[in-house]
Amino acid sequence: MPPAQTEPRRTFLARTHAATGVKRIGAPTRRARLLAGVVFTVTMAAAGSALAQDVREEDKTDRVTTSQTQAADGSTTLEAITVEARRYAENPLDVPVSVSVVTDQKLTNERINDVQDLSDRVVGLQIPNYGDDPRTAQPIVRGVGTLSTLLSPDNSTAPTIIDGVPMPAFAASGQMLDVGQIDVLRGPQGTLFGRNSTGGAINITSMVPDAETIRQITAEVGTEGYRKGEFILGGAINEELFGRFAVRYQGRGAYVKNDHPGEKDIGGFDVGAIKSTLLWTPGDTTEVKLTLGYEKYDGDTGYPYLLRDSHAYQETPEFRRDLGYVTLNTSHDFETFALKTTTGFTYYDIYNWTDNSDGYINSATFGAFGMVIPPEFYTNDGEFNVTDQRESQFYQEVRLQSLDDSETKWVVGGVFSYNDFHEDAFGTSTMSASINGTRDVNLTSTSSAIFFDIAQPFAERFEIGGGLRYTHERKKIDALYTGTGFPGTVASFAQDSARNFDMFSGRVSLSYKLNDENLIYGSVSRGNKAGGFPRFTGNAAIGLPEDGYDATSIWTYEVGWKGDLIDSGTSFAVAGFYNDVTDEAIFGFDPATMTFPIENFDLKTYGVEAEVRKEFDNGFGVFAGVTLTHSEITGIPAGGVLQAKVGNEVPNVPLWSANLGLTYQGEADFLNMSGDPMLTGYLGYRFVGKRAGDTGNNFDLDAQHIIDARVGLKIDQTEFYVFGENLIGDRLEQQGAHMTANINSVLVSRGRTIGLGITTRF
Repeated sequence: MPPAQTEPRRTFLARTHAATGVKRIGAPTRRARLLAGVVFTVTMAAAGSALAQDVREEDKTDRVTTSQTQAADGSTTLEAITVEARRYAENPLDVPVSVSVVTDQKLTNERINDVQDLSDRVVGLQIPNYGDDPRTAQPIVRGVGTLSTLLSPDNSTAPTIIDGVPMPAFAASGQMLDVGQIDVLRGPQGTLFGRNSTGGAINITSMVPDAETIRQITAEVGTEGYRKGEFILGGAINEELFGRFAVRYQGRGAYVKNDHPGEKDIGGFDVGAIKSTLLWTPGDTTEVKLTLGYEKYDGDTGYPYLLRDSHAYQETPEFRRDLGYVTLNTSHDFETFALKTTTGFTYYDIYNWTDNSDGYINSATFGAFGMVIPPEFYTNDGEFNVTDQRESQFYQEVRLQSLDDSETKWVVGGVFSYNDFHEDAFGTSTMSASINGTRDVNLTSTSSAIFFDIAQPFAERFEIGGGLRYTHERKKIDALYTGTGFPGTVASFAQDSARNFDMFSGRVSLSYKLNDENLIYGSVSRGNKAGGFPRFTGNAAIGLPEDGYDATSIWTYEVGWKGDLIDSGTSFAVAGFYNDVTDEAIFGFDPATMTFPIENFDLKTYGVEAEVRKEFDNGFGVFAGVTLTHSEITGIPAGGVLQAKVGNEVPNVPLWSANLGLTYQGEADFLNMSGDPMLTGYLGYRFVGKRAGDTGNNFDLDAQHIIDARVGLKIDQTEFYVFGENLIGDRLEQQGAHMTANINSVLVSRGRTIGLGITTRF
């Protein structure tokens, strides 16, 4: 009988980790660390005819896209919205790019707490996750993205960018703390945003400090163990220096019932986050912005797949992540151009303990072959995997670009980044030889790039734009495997390999303004993502090196129309897209070898998306969005072992997805209360249709129906509110794996949460 069956789990693991050199960080407790519409097509001629209307001259002169905000005195104001989709501020209606803007007001009113919450609010965006594991919430945009669990820490396809710095993939999903605006860009953004943005980019801008003094406290409590506390402080330090400081704690209870004797239910976590931003303005033409952020996540997420519609039967996993980042942005306007620099440093340390054998899955899998093995056989069986992952990133970008009032807009720049990822891992398994043993893996990536982009108006209402980026990346793996004597495995194996990737990204666009409030555009974009090496060296157990996965390329074709109907308070955007992807790396399960190989597939996705927003005079607002995406596997690897054939649907890409929301903001005089009472409300619905669970299309993941709500009453400087998340209450299937026969497993996210909150300024 193995030691795991005769010794207490903690004692045995502590001894095992010490013997293998893998760190065991602290006791397995969870502590709150506070510091720490409608789809349609039109021709150009028909569109021009439909919009042949007179617009008041003053509206043309002062045309801006706006967002309603509520001032401290309770009055409603309109603020202009700009985006930096082309690295300089401009009205969204002038940009030939499909972009959704999430303002700070939307973040608050719709309770967007972290990156993953965006998927319930933004058209054409999915962010399936690995339970609540913050490493693995990776975006899929228009069917292009990380279509399975992350292969490697630099393999994202729609990076999260914080104040100009792209986050490493395992640090991409974090708290939306003191954020001013988020721009979700759809389609390849490699020309200007660089690494791994073949699907799009999530561009996050921190709140910019100013002279207004702010002191704000928020507290929330809800069902399923939900709790949240937040404090924000900001204002002028002197005439040239302004600052903001924010701190947040958030916790949630477990949501996956665990039938394993003596173990806790799964899914609870505590996270503490701190953020500070300083803005120094030594002159009218110079700005320096420094942001520092830190998060500590402590939970029991990161669990394996579950048998569909079943509880868990496994020893409770443990997961901890420490994440810190620093961004420094400088800007100086010269007489004819501007100089801008972005410097970033990111570091994280992750510890994860996972039970390799869920009893229900293994019992069902072997039962499909006529073998009767009860789930209890896997009680305290000593099959586990423990990892300690650390990564540091340095990022430096320098840009020269046109001034804001220039007719011709241009940007030229260079980027250097360096990533160093290290993982210590130890695993045991009686089912898969590749899991057994100790792994010491170091992955480094060095990337250098130069780029330019230009937009030139001509013939009064036309604009032609385009850009090009050349990137050189070198990926290196230095790995050592030490076996445990498991049959079929080698005693040890070392690998020291490198791969170089030279890539060109670019785009060309042509746009035409029907009038000052309507833009029609078309674009062709080329994106690239470097290949690399997997962090888990499964081949090492049998003495073979990891060849890695190839670079991914994409051609995207898009036509769109976006506009504002000012007199009616309506804005809209509609776009058609076609994505042709070559060599997308997908991670899957091979039941023959009980391993998870990585293979490169060719894919295509195409469809239409539309969104519309209308603000009524009575304080109500409505928005709707819909995406139709057809996806297809167009090429499979020669000699591949994953189940797939040409014509299959791409995993995790629904044919239909949609968003619908209703908002309200207005005076509440009918309450006959002092303090100028204001009512706010939000009701949102998100639909994600059925989608293939794996490349073999053996089963579909269930459709998702999500309803969120928030209703608040503001009196003077204090707002009381009630909220609900996922009010229907279903556990949501996020990813899937076909085990064998009719046995399928899934990863799920949490169900319903209902709570109360209060926010006050003083």
